[in-house]
Amino acid sequence: MRNFLTGLLLLGTLLLTSCLSYKEVVMHDVEDVQVRRLDLKGVDLTAHVRLENPNGYRIQVKDPDVDLYLNGTFVGKGMLDSTLVLDRRSTRIYEIPLHAEFKGANLLMMMLGGALSGELKIGAKGTVVGQAGLLRKRFPFEVEETVDLRNQ
Repeated sequence: MRNFLTGLLLLGTLLLTSCLSYKEVVMHDVEDVQVRRLDLKGVDLTAHVRLENPNGYRIQVKDPDVDLYLNGTFVGKGMLDSTLVLDRRSTRIYEIPLHAEFKGANLLMMMLGGALSGELKIGAKGTVVGQAGLLRKRFPFEVEETVDLRNQ
């Protein structure tokens, strides 16, 4: 029984030590942003982002707290359409579907300005939770991308 408890304690220490050797996930760049829907009610878009997970375990990205901006003006909270899972020890482009319901901005003027210029600057700022097993960590991020509306 004593050997069993010692083995269990050793295994627990080994698991916690391996989890503590976390390396930061790196967002290299935003490859592309595609607007699927943009109207006075909200926006649906898909961002293609190159992310690197140097860790030896998969990381689930969830529970976003994202402020969405159009042409520098806050328009609402962005939501992930699904949980994103980062593959272990990989660098690749992930497709991230997002949506937001607009709140409190002069959207008609922004959309008219975007239609006239043919461009729309989309920004997102906030935090997401990365989870691997029982460990959770909240990560801040900020990204901005200009979308060419003529090619949508």
